[in-house]
Amino acid sequence: MAAVSIWNRPLTQAQLRLLCTAALLVHILPLLMADHPFLDDYARAQMARNDWSYFGRPLMVALFAALSFGPGAVDLYPLPLLLAVVVSGFALARLVVGWFPAPTVSAVWVVLPLWLQPYFLQNLSYQYDGAAMALSLSAALWAVMSKVGRLGSHAAGMALVAAAAALYQPSVNVFIGLCGMEAMLNVMNGDRAVHVYRHALARVGQLLGGLLVYYASSAWMVTSTRGEMLPLNSQWLEEVTQRLQATAEVVGLLVTPWSAWVFITLLALAVACLLHQLMRLWRADVGIGGPLSLSIALLLGTLTVVLCVPGLILFLAAFEKAVRVLMGLGVLLMLIQYLAYAALAGWPRVRVLVLGVPVLFMLSFSFAYGRVMLLQKELHQAVTQSLVHDLQSQPQLNQAKHFYVLDFWLKRPWIPAAAGTLEAMPAMAMVHAYNFIVLPEMLPRAGIDDLHSFYQTPPLNRQQVMAQSPTPVLSSRLYDLYRVADDVYVLIKPPEGYGQ
Repeated sequence: MAAVSIWNRPLTQAQLRLLCTAALLVHILPLLMADHPFLDDYARAQMARNDWSYFGRPLMVALFAALSFGPGAVDLYPLPLLLAVVVSGFALARLVVGWFPAPTVSAVWVVLPLWLQPYFLQNLSYQYDGAAMALSLSAALWAVMSKVGRLGSHAAGMALVAAAAALYQPSVNVFIGLCGMEAMLNVMNGDRAVHVYRHALARVGQLLGGLLVYYASSAWMVTSTRGEMLPLNSQWLEEVTQRLQATAEVVGLLVTPWSAWVFITLLALAVACLLHQLMRLWRADVGIGGPLSLSIALLLGTLTVVLCVPGLILFLAAFEKAVRVLMGLGVLLMLIQYLAYAALAGWPRVRVLVLGVPVLFMLSFSFAYGRVMLLQKELHQAVTQSLVHDLQSQPQLNQAKHFYVLDFWLKRPWIPAAAGTLEAMPAMAMVHAYNFIVLPEMLPRAGIDDLHSFYQTPPLNRQQVMAQSPTPVLSSRLYDLYRVADDVYVLIKPPEGYGQ
């Protein structure tokens, strides 16, 4: 048992930074080993596109211009992600120091889900965007650690909120969720109601000020319609409710018959701790006003954290179904870990083991995801090589001026070699939400260099191609190749047995 006690000794700031950074490095190791570009990465790497300002993310433009020592976004993977890991490790360590009087390894287990939560893997899968999304998370952490009593610190918090949004807008949900959790901690630490609410209002001021700075400096750059708000009409409440239900279903995919005991144990401890705190408030002999207002603050803080899983996207006209926007899930998992941490305060040796199991679960998910990415990469490379060989081996095809690929999107993952993992971990399909057999942007990596036709709408659709050229020049299991005038069309076919 002496060996276990080592895990419960208070850690220095240097030890906390080292432990947090090491944990994040272990978490991204499978991504580094797979080295698999993700969607936009193909085009960005090929053309060094540094155009994030059109999406209201100017700090990403500055980040890659600085690292590339030029205006373009040179492919430097994994250097930006490794730098983001160090910054995020320090930010997590700072959060531990600020929220735990004598931080131990158990305290580190509490905060790690902010980064380790399984759906954040989709963010990190982008070899370009991943680093900026990680830095936006760090900015939100630093913002919530800023003081609200002094003008300079308060202004710094607003600037950090604006910076988080300028790197990746959904990270604002993390700041809001952490503010809700901070209010709960203030209640649990025995603060008076007036201090709890005054502090919460100051955080609201930081949030609004930061959003105002972001809007004035960056939001006007957005050229897409993704920022339009959900119309406030008779269907508004029903639509928001449906979105919350959809989010709950997606999060629920993480719970399988084999992992349910982990979540049930943690939730039971968290609920027990929350009920204990409410009973403690009402046992205090201070009348009804204080306990009532503090209870409301405690419950409102909990509700804020839950709502910040989808966060601001609940109120946008276009509801993003990708799990990369669910950055607030990390705050919810952290809150559950913290309440379990408090519930097991009298059993520190048990606590370090109980809180370590969810961390192990998240690391296991990351390593499984990395292997699926590797298998997907091998499949994509094989299909691309086969397609390029067919295009170059047929005289009718290799003399074409333009090449177009149609209907390459799939409704669910098709990675035959990873079928067992995808079945055992249903949530994995959500992280692999962007499913395709081959992207047009993959062809230049195999020698087909026709840049101008990859990033524009093809002149003909599938029906028009087959009408003008009824017989394919070449047919294979996954695609048919057609020649129409000076253009070649690759018509992707769903794999046999894949279904609709």
